[in-house]
Amino acid sequence: MSSLQGSQANILLWSKYYYVALASLWIYDCILCVPDSVAFLLDSRCGLGTLFYLACSHLPSAFISLNMFVTFLPRCSYTLCRFIYITNICVGFLSMFSAECIFILRTLAVWERKRRFVVFKIITVIAYLIPIFVCFLEFITSAGECSIPGGIGHVDTKARFSVVAVYLLLPVGELEILVFVLYRAYKSHGSWKIENRLMRGLVHHNLLYFCFSFAFSLGIILATVFLPFPVMHMIAETQVVVLSLLVTRMHRDFWRSDRVASCNDEVDLSLTTFMAVRPDVVPE
Repeated sequence: MSSLQGSQANILLWSKYYYVALASLWIYDCILCVPDSVAFLLDSRCGLGTLFYLACSHLPSAFISLNMFVTFLPRCSYTLCRFIYITNICVGFLSMFSAECIFILRTLAVWERKRRFVVFKIITVIAYLIPIFVCFLEFITSAGECSIPGGIGHVDTKARFSVVAVYLLLPVGELEILVFVLYRAYKSHGSWKIENRLMRGLVHHNLLYFCFSFAFSLGIILATVFLPFPVMHMIAETQVVVLSLLVTRMHRDFWRSDRVASCNDEVDLSLTTFMAVRPDVVPE
């Protein structure tokens, strides 16, 4: 066995341990959050935010399952491997996109759904999605041999460039959302002393999500440039799972804060309807 084959075998072995741990983390969190999730779905008002929440809370299960198939199934055909691998990427993308849409909806609410701002956000989302789709197609056509177990073990320079481009665009888009929220928060209150409980929570969630996403994106870019492709894939898989966990918890926490601030369980000042200038009802 050559040194390259030995290295690939070691990476495959450790990736099996890692993906089992990642799947265990997801299952543990799902079981732990069942009461909160049921309460949220029963008591909250249905809307786009709920739809994206459901996507973030359920798509990672399919995402992890597909990845486990690639890692643990006995040897299968090249065609089946590519089909599962591409489907895995698409499901992960949909999960990440749903998480971003939750923060976009919050940003639109902070800007009071002004028509010009809504149109601007739709245009910017399309402007980000087009190059991401192009990079995705470039990656699919340039990716190396796919085998089960293991998945894609090597990609060429063109495919690596596509990965780097996607994970450069991602934090730029998230930074844009964060800047608009911070600007609106400052402008609405005249200072950084935000008296609105909901607005403080929203700013905190945006900052936390951006920091996590930026750290993962930076790790993926560095791994793509300097490390074997399976290592980058493990970091990307972790990003989807961790950010999905983070977003679903944030969404439920924001909903609970919303209900506390309204002092009335019959009133749902959800994140798509509340105004940034609304004062706290409950004193701290």
